[in-house]
Amino acid sequence: MKNVLFLCVITLLLGSCENDHDGRSSLHSTVAGDYMLTSLISNVPVDLNGDGIFHLELLLEAFCFSSMDVSFLINGDFVSTVAEPTFDSNNNLSCPLSSQSGSYLLDENNVLTVTANEDGGTITDSKQVIFTTNTFEFTVTGAEMDQYIRGRNSTPAAGITSLMAVYTKN
Repeated sequence: MKNVLFLCVITLLLGSCENDHDGRSSLHSTVAGDYMLTSLISNVPVDLNGDGIFHLELLLEAFCFSSMDVSFLINGDFVSTVAEPTFDSNNNLSCPLSSQSGSYLLDENNVLTVTANEDGGTITDSKQVIFTTNTFEFTVTGAEMDQYIRGRNSTPAAGITSLMAVYTKN
């Protein structure tokens, strides 16, 4: 799940590049700021924490998600805190936090392209995002989640086919 959330942030950030430097600067200044994850909605209710209560809002299921944030810098760099959810053999959720950094581009069609530094290399991803004055949001598909949560089909997260993530500017 670490990678799923990381992918979400990366997906938000990645997009096609413009040849116009002033256009990129303008788009960077539009999104620059510090954002916290304020909502992570599943398409189906789930019980990730094993308390017998099912929620659509995953922030109610795993405290670690509420610690996720991203800072978009005006120079096109970003720094983020991401949760790395995993399930043990008893389907108990753990999700340590890690820091990610790299660069981002947002094109005029709100495609965010992120290039993140990871394990001595880089990962690049793109995602359609919706920016407002104080928020940005994007959707993560079940297929994207499968890439980042090994063995997800045998966990409480198995039924999730999409997640809507909303980050709010501080």
